[in-house]
Amino acid sequence: MRLLVDIGNTRCKWALARETALLETGAVSRADPGDWIAALPQAQVESIHVSSVAQPEALARLRAFAVDLGVDLSVAESRARFAELTNAYHDPERLGVDRWMACIAAWADAPGSVLVADAGTALTLDFVDARGAHRGGLITPGVATMRAALRRQTQLRPSRENAAPVWLARDTDSAIAAGTLRSAISLLDNAVAELGPDRLLLTGGGAAELATHLSAAWVLRPHLVLEGLAIHARGLPPTG
Repeated sequence: MRLLVDIGNTRCKWALARETALLETGAVSRADPGDWIAALPQAQVESIHVSSVAQPEALARLRAFAVDLGVDLSVAESRARFAELTNAYHDPERLGVDRWMACIAAWADAPGSVLVADAGTALTLDFVDARGAHRGGLITPGVATMRAALRRQTQLRPSRENAAPVWLARDTDSAIAAGTLRSAISLLDNAVAELGPDRLLLTGGGAAELATHLSAAWVLRPHLVLEGLAIHARGLPPTG
């Protein structure tokens, strides 16, 4: 089986796949004590395919892991085209590879235009039109990142994170929690209204929290990046 690994800014998500079917999935925080590499499966792994937006050290550790297992490792990269899907970036390789993998999965999923949102450390949006043209996207801090920035750069020290996304909070903790959540909600609701996509796909660690408050019916796809990596990996030769 293929081991698919998506190394993000704070988490590493993985899946065991046969062809494009994800048979088993998992996630581990790279900030937790212990070795995140040790949490990856080893049995029945025939090759490793990775997308990474982390620092090079993380990828180097995964390469060493592949050597220890005696299997090939392939590193996915953003390109100008994947089959009929085209990349809007002037420098295609500058598009985050996680975003490109999510676009591949979304494009392969069904016909029609699609808006993909990834609610993680960053909140990203990407739009693919009905012809398979990636039209571009945007990046903004994720909800947790906004809250962390307030802690670092102000005297605000919230003691709790969760609150309903009200407009008029009556204590500082609620004001921070609701304001940061409301910012993300407003962005996604506005994107739907402005772009009018046929389909809406939401992924990332903060997706479930956001989904309950959004005006439109977004489909939760927690493994969208890995799904795209599985499609990308099928039949590709090893690169590392």
